Amino acid sequence: MNFTVLDQYNSFVENHFINKDSQQIEVLQKIYNAWSNNKHNNYFFKQKKTKGVYVYGSVGTGKTFLLNLFYQNTKVGKKIHFNHLMNDVHNTINIKQGRDEKLEDYVKKLSKNINIFFIDELHVFNIVDALIVKKLFTLFDKYKIFVLVSSNFHPQNLYADGLQRSDFIPFIDLILSNFELIQLDNSKDYRRLALNQLKTYFTPINNETKEEFNKLFERFVDRSLLVSQKVKTKSREIVFDNCSANVALCSFESLCAVNLAHEDYKNIASQFSLLFIENIPKFTDELADQCRRFISLIDMLYEQNCSTVLLAATPITSLCRINKLVKEFERTVSRLYEMTIIKPS
Repeated sequence: MNFTVLDQYNSFVENHFINKDSQQIEVLQKIYNAWSNNKHNNYFFKQKKTKGVYVYGSVGTGKTFLLNLFYQNTKVGKKIHFNHLMNDVHNTINIKQGRDEKLEDYVKKLSKNINIFFIDELHVFNIVDALIVKKLFTLFDKYKIFVLVSSNFHPQNLYADGLQRSDFIPFIDLILSNFELIQLDNSKDYRRLALNQLKTYFTPINNETKEEFNKLFERFVDRSLLVSQKVKTKSREIVFDNCSANVALCSFESLCAVNLAHEDYKNIASQFSLLFIENIPKFTDELADQCRRFISLIDMLYEQNCSTVLLAATPITSLCRINKLVKEFERTVSRLYEMTIIKPS
């Protein structure tokens, strides 16, 4: 198996990001085997090629983490969240004429640059997306793009009870007959296990707390393996410079001093499972807009079950001193206590 994948997985174990899990190691092995099977022709036995891997299971079991790990260490292909994929496709086929041709052109162009495509958190809730997904995967097969998918749903439970679901059944059949199907499920939420006993809210901002904050970050990542990741938002593309798998470090200013909205923060929150945010200020009247964005950010991180480690100017209860926002900020205070595993005094 690709040594660097297991090596990085073990580094996460050694640095207490996750507990060693034989099921997760087995999943990495199966993904690698399926990918190798697809890449190499067997002229003697004519073995049927696996056309992709579909990993499914409950929230927080490590699906995205394992896919990110494999993606970063193979250094081939493209990774995209399912929501972003649908946005790209809808923008490509936004006129009725020639929709099928435009969709095929999209996949054909994709196939010239990649041979493996990572799709995170596949879900289907409407007939339009259902039909697009069916067509997309047929084209992935035609243009020989290996697809690695994560989802909270077994393929047979996708678009359950949906309108015209019979038109979607060929996609389910394609997955069941041509993809390696892997269930990753247990009662543990690996996104939070490592944080339960750690101090994850650092204040005030000084040399000592900065050092503690950075040391904690280094328990979760190997700085020599850090990469940049781009997150598409409605109005721009944000570059996170310090990322490893689905862990990222960024500044408050990069998230809240720019004109981002609720949907933008949702996209960011869906990209990572652990976010280190440094240099959060004390909110006074002149920072009202930034405070509102911070409220939206925390709402989205909370709703997406994204854990946080924060370096801030003051304790949680003293962060907001803007009279017109104090009431609204009470929800943020409550969520911060829960997200950073800190008990209110």
